[in-house]
Amino acid sequence: MKILVTPRSFASTSKEPLKILQQKNYQLDLNETGERYTEAKMKKLIEDVDGVIVGTDPLTSEVLQEAQQLKIISKYGVGVDNIDLDFARQNNIAVTNTPDANSRSVAELTICYLFALSRRIVEADKKTKNYYQGKIIGNTLNKKVLGILGLGKIGRQVARLAQGLNLQLIAYDIERDHDFARKHDIEFVEFTELLERSDYISCNVPLNSATRNMIAKEEIDKIKENAFLINTARSEVINEDYLITALKNGKLAGAALDVQTQETIDKINQQSDIKDKIILTPHMGAHTEEAIEKMGVQAAQNLVDYFNNKELQYRVV
Repeated sequence: MKILVTPRSFASTSKEPLKILQQKNYQLDLNETGERYTEAKMKKLIEDVDGVIVGTDPLTSEVLQEAQQLKIISKYGVGVDNIDLDFARQNNIAVTNTPDANSRSVAELTICYLFALSRRIVEADKKTKNYYQGKIIGNTLNKKVLGILGLGKIGRQVARLAQGLNLQLIAYDIERDHDFARKHDIEFVEFTELLERSDYISCNVPLNSATRNMIAKEEIDKIKENAFLINTARSEVINEDYLITALKNGKLAGAALDVQTQETIDKINQQSDIKDKIILTPHMGAHTEEAIEKMGVQAAQNLVDYFNNKELQYRVV
């Protein structure tokens, strides 16, 4: 069996994921470039592989058409928006993911953002290093409203952690687990109400046709004045042009984006008046040592289980 492994962090904090594959004597093609593969590169690499462990590299229909013997795609992570699931389904290619591996890590980053935005920690750090001795006044989280947009595995972890901060929790999701909500004092509301009531909004939805551009101009206009917006999902969920405008005109008090486009970074760098209002990080939500190991182990085991004709616990297609 020939296996393509594209994630750059695969087995970087623990060799256990690699051992799982090596014990099966698979021929491994590891990504040692330090870069995310392009579509053109993926077309060449995937031609003769039996399985692929993939990160965020593109597995479009154009790429998958080049795969002559591909049987399984094992996603190293949760979101499968970089994989053409319809093509996989139509061509009997199994797709799995690792939903239990990184939800805690992403949720913890969300809580970090809550504190960093509320207390203006990034701004304070920068100013203090320049010998600033003035006052930097922030906000307490106590009794504020946290709106959780998407109460899936990550959203639930956010809720569990936020309970200890005495935040009022409201949530919007198309699928509502009322037992979980009652247990954790979460009020389900409609999308518009969440926008209007939340002091902090945490975006934890998967990217699909329903969530793409989910928060655009109309939605941002409805957000409570001086609220904070946090996105650890996908950049396409939020129209970042309108977000920048809302930060510039004072509609939003701040934002934290773990995902963003290069164009958004360029625009923010050109506007010094909003730099202190927004925190940007390089899609690091899942990148803790523990989560990287778990994602690797689950992704490797999913692939091994498929070739051993075992039931796939985390099958998507």
